[in-house]
Amino acid sequence: MIPGKLSLLIPVFNHERYLPDLFRSLEKQVRQPEEILFSDDVSSDASPGLVEAWVRGRREARLIRQEKNLGITENSNFLLRQAHGEYVLTLHSDDGLREAHALAQMTEALDQNPGLAMVTGPRAKISGTNELLGVETKLKPGRYDRKTILREVLTTEANPLGEPSAVMFRRSALPNGFDPAYRQLWDLKGWLEILRAGEVEVLPSPVVNIREHPGQATRANEKTGRGIEEHLRLFTALLGEADSVLSHREKSVLIYKLRRTALRHKNLLLPEILGSLQKVRKKIGHSAYVRDLAIYRLRKILCFMR
Repeated sequence: MIPGKLSLLIPVFNHERYLPDLFRSLEKQVRQPEEILFSDDVSSDASPGLVEAWVRGRREARLIRQEKNLGITENSNFLLRQAHGEYVLTLHSDDGLREAHALAQMTEALDQNPGLAMVTGPRAKISGTNELLGVETKLKPGRYDRKTILREVLTTEANPLGEPSAVMFRRSALPNGFDPAYRQLWDLKGWLEILRAGEVEVLPSPVVNIREHPGQATRANEKTGRGIEEHLRLFTALLGEADSVLSHREKSVLIYKLRRTALRHKNLLLPEILGSLQKVRKKIGHSAYVRDLAIYRLRKILCFMR
């Protein structure tokens, strides 16, 4: 068996406070990447200087400084185009690898299982001061195919595979990169694309530290409403595949939840989203839709009363 080469891709933007922790997490890895690429997205703090000092003398590492701000999706795509490794991991500059064997565990899973397209694991959530806030995992350890993950996504309206920092994948499984139309849910959309090429393995122990702090992009997208708009757009698009993984009733419930969210945020809504949801609801039929929702609400009441 010839182990695959690993490219570690690190988009950087105004994270001078957290970069020393990131560097330490890289230095302690038992399995070192063949390539470490940093792309600074026009940071206004000392981030570029810190990265430049760290990569100096490391033949496998280099820093590219963007001339204009690309945003997280396009900066990640830029790094993907520069990468030469068979395996890639997009590690955000405010996060870090948790254990010394994190990269070894992920690459070994891909080395030993040609049918795997990606590997992930639980995420340790930490604060800006490195306090452990908890460990998040939405899937039990094991292997999953795309249909199973798609069903989990549609029934929970969440990302069960985790943030980019927690997911290593085969570069060949995402030849066109992440969808630049998304800046919040670009990772989830990308994971579903990658899973067309193979399965995902969920490791048992946390592989990364995901940092939660006021300046992270997720918080900014929540304030602008971008996350809600992208959620509606992506899940409305995924309805086209819902028949293959959801029951009739589950599909009705999903449409109901999406319409309710859309109606609560009309100022953010793309006009075609409500129209698309209305078309799918008509295909189900008014009587069947009303019956499905009545059963759903009754079950919620019964669960609440237990």
